[in-house]
Amino acid sequence: MNYGCLNDLPGLANPTSEWLASWLWERLVPQLQGLATVTVYETGSCGAVFDGVLHRIWKQMTLDAAVQLRHAPDGSGLRRLHGHTYTLRLHLAAPLDALLGWAVDFGDVKSAFNPIFKQLDHQPIHEIADLADGDTAGIAAWIAEQARRELPQLDRVDLFETPGCGATVSVGDIALTGPM
Repeated sequence: MNYGCLNDLPGLANPTSEWLASWLWERLVPQLQGLATVTVYETGSCGAVFDGVLHRIWKQMTLDAAVQLRHAPDGSGLRRLHGHTYTLRLHLAAPLDALLGWAVDFGDVKSAFNPIFKQLDHQPIHEIADLADGDTAGIAAWIAEQARRELPQLDRVDLFETPGCGATVSVGDIALTGPM
């Protein structure tokens, strides 16, 4: 694979992230008993996960917003308006399209999510009428609720304040394994 053309490898005529993950799975699982998933990063902000049964993708983006935690204790600085940069990752699960080779097109995800993204990015999140509070878990739940309407394949939303610190909201029926 290294320095080779993926299209020339048997079984990889259409080397999408999803196909590559399942192709690698088929070759690794006999040698690595207990293999849980194979993850392929297409770019730093999107990729695919295959667990031997289901193909899943994720699309990651950052957003900057003004927040205010209305339910923070009196006197807490968190009640004041402050800016924050979040890392948002949308996870989607869908059957693999045998012709196109993907579960969901990354461009379609971005287009469908863009109106929701515009409500958040560089906006005062605390002013969104149906958002209970500006805490990360509340924002992640609101994003999941809104995004599920436009992206029925949505399985999980991760919203991070810093690497490893944030909230995850699962909206699908199947537990998602893969990168956090």
